[in-house]
Amino acid sequence: MKPYTYLLKHIPTGTYYYGVRYQNVKKKIPIAEDLWTKYFTSSLKVEELIKEYGVSSFEFEIRKVFETPKQATDWETKVLRRCKVLNDSKWINQNIAGHIIPTVESNKKISDFHKGKPKSAEHARKIGDANRGKKKPPVTDEYRANMSKIKSGAGNARFRVKVAGTETARKISQSTKGRIPWNKGMKLSPAECKAMGDKSRGTKWTKEAIEVRSAKLRGQKRKKKFCSHCKRDISLGWYHLHGDNCKKRKS
Repeated sequence: MKPYTYLLKHIPTGTYYYGVRYQNVKKKIPIAEDLWTKYFTSSLKVEELIKEYGVSSFEFEIRKVFETPKQATDWETKVLRRCKVLNDSKWINQNIAGHIIPTVESNKKISDFHKGKPKSAEHARKIGDANRGKKKPPVTDEYRANMSKIKSGAGNARFRVKVAGTETARKISQSTKGRIPWNKGMKLSPAECKAMGDKSRGTKWTKEAIEVRSAKLRGQKRKKKFCSHCKRDISLGWYHLHGDNCKKRKS
């Protein structure tokens, strides 16, 4: 049997899955007797759909036959990238050639797939054993730049989410109220203070960053609150130093 690519259509949901079959190519069986008879893809999502709807809920067809596994996997990668399967909800595929490309849509698909599935005690123990004692690799400048690019703008899960004055803000407030900060009462050693100072000393904002910040704040009016001790309006961001905490308060 030669390596081949195939296309599945899940009839009830109208979604598709494009895959490649290159394992067990040494078996001398016709391809038509392999796909959807002995081989049902390696996709966990397809497996879930089969359990819920049954094998007959899929239509399938063989799209292309190749001479070598590499030719087959290269072609699969090309097709998946061209169809932008990770950005289109009609595709079941959750990765390309085994490598997940992090996007808002693909992250949501993965999150939705795993949501509500608690890990068994054995599963949790294996994860713990596998990671225990591991040292995290050093964070490089390139890694920071890539993560900043991925998580900026629409790539951030909280992009354009308004929290102030909402039910979310109230819940956050309730969950954090009374919580003791993990570093309360901890004092930095002179060496740690010096290290923090050396790290921040000389840091300057770029012109681009200043312009972005200025454009964001331009035209905004800060909300203020009157301090009865200072006899003047104070911006809310600084009001925690006034009111009952005001230095001019008469004892």
